[in-house]
Amino acid sequence: MSRMIVIPPSSDRSGAKIRVAAYCRVSTSHSDQENSYETQVRYFSSLYNGSQTEELVGIYADEGISGTSLSNRVSFVKMMQDCRKGKIDRIVTKSVSRFARNTKDCLVTVRELKDLGITVSFEKENIDTSRLSDEMMITIMGGLAQEESHSISNNVRWGFQKRMANGTLGHARVPYGYKSDKKTSMLIIDRKTARIVRRIFDMYINGCGANRIAHILNDEKIPSPTGISWNNITILKMIRQEKYIGDTLWQKTYSEFMGPYFQINRGQLPKYYIQNSHNAIIDRETFELANRVMKARTNKAKQKTESPFRQKIFCGKCGHNYGYANRKNTSCWMCSHRYNISEPCDNPDVYDTDLQNAFSALCDKLHAQGKPIFTRALEQLQLLEKMRQNGTVTTASLYEQIAEIKEQKHRLAELRTKGYVSDEKYAEMESDMDNRIVKLSVMIDKANEEKDPAFTELPMLSDLFAGFDGTEEYRLRILSEAVERITVLDKAITFELIGGMRFTERTDAYDT
Repeated sequence: MSRMIVIPPSSDRSGAKIRVAAYCRVSTSHSDQENSYETQVRYFSSLYNGSQTEELVGIYADEGISGTSLSNRVSFVKMMQDCRKGKIDRIVTKSVSRFARNTKDCLVTVRELKDLGITVSFEKENIDTSRLSDEMMITIMGGLAQEESHSISNNVRWGFQKRMANGTLGHARVPYGYKSDKKTSMLIIDRKTARIVRRIFDMYINGCGANRIAHILNDEKIPSPTGISWNNITILKMIRQEKYIGDTLWQKTYSEFMGPYFQINRGQLPKYYIQNSHNAIIDRETFELANRVMKARTNKAKQKTESPFRQKIFCGKCGHNYGYANRKNTSCWMCSHRYNISEPCDNPDVYDTDLQNAFSALCDKLHAQGKPIFTRALEQLQLLEKMRQNGTVTTASLYEQIAEIKEQKHRLAELRTKGYVSDEKYAEMESDMDNRIVKLSVMIDKANEEKDPAFTELPMLSDLFAGFDGTEEYRLRILSEAVERITVLDKAITFELIGGMRFTERTDAYDT
């Protein structure tokens, strides 16, 4: 005769007090907000004092931090970690806006807490997540809180733009060569670093490139504006910096509400140019001459790099593109991260002559031997397609999944008939299964309709290389129509063609 043994739970919290955590937040850290923060802490501390059913296990408070992003709030993140560790049963907070001003974050957090068995109470809106019907109310209130945050953001933005227009906005970032007056926040010249600025402009005008200037300053151990080594980007930004002639251009960049980063203002918003807003380090004639030199060098560099290989060559070690360079009157290609300060790449340069020779060798070889190679590849592709159409590669597993779901539906119907599953739960689960079947059916239809583009590309490659006549014009045609990517790794150059074909040539084969 069978018997049942009841295994008691490992921890019985029946009769134990509900562990409550309070979350507080004030939107700014200004002194007039301190009382608001302290008031919230005192309120929650006294609320559960002497309660027979609930105990306050912690107060998590973030001061002076915006509520638009949960990840920026240290105490909030700590509270969520404690919830996942089972230390909290319930969270109370003043309002939805204190909890989050982002509807998506608010709902995601509340749903996670609900899955953990933790309820949240919003006192101002009288919302308690223990009541399922309140989720719609949370959505509405979270949306209102987000709209309130958007309105505040617009007001702050309007205030900044008004100060930009009348020239009273302070400088958030002080350019190298200046310092900020503590009383007026105006830019004043720093004599020590201003001499470096003038020297940079002088070297640039007299033929010294940005990279060379950076190397000179680094060799002399002169501190850079960024606190790390000088580089060509920093030098070129300084050459374009209008503040060195005493002017200020506001709103060069902007950010969308809750956007992840600043964007360059390319006419989306007005810009504000203030002339003679502070003392100049560089005279206007020198500044304009330096920028004309920069423009001339940029145009010259573009002419030099108008190579058909440009934007096709990539580094096989770090994945970044290879760029054109001229070293001691020798043309070559080098990884764009060769001189990257944080992660320099040591993949070797490729002489332009070696690249040209490698590509010419590829064209000659595929002209002579390409037809049997492409024919064999096409035959293998046709065999794979035949297997796929017979259901032995992809569609067979999809059909198996559909059959399994249908079997699950059958068993679910039996459970419903016996009263083990309610009509509401049955309808929900059946709808989910039907949706999964529809998605799988769409995948099967797509798999049957798709055809690898290599079926047309391989014959085209065969004809293209067969017609190669050895001329430079035809070679450029092959590069344009057939080559998708060129990868450099050590002494190997790999040409990736359309149709998925790859061929490798070695540069040491051309060493003399």
